[in-house]
Amino acid sequence: MFLENVVFDATDPQALGRSWEARLGTEQLTDEEAGYETRLEVPGGPVLDLCFQRVPEQPAERERLRFDVVGEDPAKLTAILLEAADPVRDAEFWAWLTGWTPTGAGGLRHPSGLGPVLRLVPEAEPKGLAKNRVHLDVRLEQGEDADTVEREIFERGGTVLDADWGDLPWRSYVDPSGNEFCVLPAHS
Repeated sequence: MFLENVVFDATDPQALGRSWEARLGTEQLTDEEAGYETRLEVPGGPVLDLCFQRVPEQPAERERLRFDVVGEDPAKLTAILLEAADPVRDAEFWAWLTGWTPTGAGGLRHPSGLGPVLRLVPEAEPKGLAKNRVHLDVRLEQGEDADTVEREIFERGGTVLDADWGDLPWRSYVDPSGNEFCVLPAHS
């Protein structure tokens, strides 16, 4: 598996997507009514798609996943901060899920050693019932079995997200701290 997407809920995905694209100097992938996508590609390192999906109303839940950026024109994404009830436990969970390697202090980095750090930070307050406004997607690699991965997610403290999203090709889960994420099928 590998980390592929950072997904944002937005009432105006084009405005939010273009704003981040201009700020980070990323490359537009799609611009459709349902959403906007842009790609952050670190040469020799990770490729992360920033996906902005349309939602009917502004999400009420405070952000538990956010970006740490420095500089301007373009800014550099230095970290993806994800709140966790137990950052050490969740860093182990996300290291397994993404294939990123520990850097210390709850941080994980792409195996290349390049790009932003995924940093698990202590949560400001326990996760509420509402869906996170921003979540991560991981993608299966060729030969990985979705049912086997699901069993291991459960063994590591995650659970299936009990929501009816219709007939989608991906599966939705929550990590041990209740943060939503999706597991996408391998590219064919």
